[in-house]
Amino acid sequence: MSDVLLRARDLTKRFTLRGPFGRKAEFTAVDEVSFDVRLGETLAIVGESGSGKSTSARMVAKLMEPTSGTLEFDGEDITHATGQALARYRANVQVVFQDPFSSLNPRHTVERILMAP
Repeated sequence: MSDVLLRARDLTKRFTLRGPFGRKAEFTAVDEVSFDVRLGETLAIVGESGSGKSTSARMVAKLMEPTSGTLEFDGEDITHATGQALARYRANVQVVFQDPFSSLNPRHTVERILMAP
């Protein structure tokens, strides 16, 4: 077993929007996001409103399918997992959505917040 527990590679999520007169437009919410989470680590996704944090978290939690890219858990491709494989994965993953106004001071930079003891 590798020390990489969760691996996301090039996760992308696009939405098709319908405009006036039935025209379709494509909106890219997340564009080729990649990261590794090693055993014992915690991942925090921090960014501006509309930057794709929640969409990324929903894809990682398997609440939303990526348009493209792969997701591996403990060396197993779970990008399109269903049934028992999905249940096993979800038993090991937790997403905690936080209200930024109650947890982060808007007057501080992200660097200052992360470097605080």
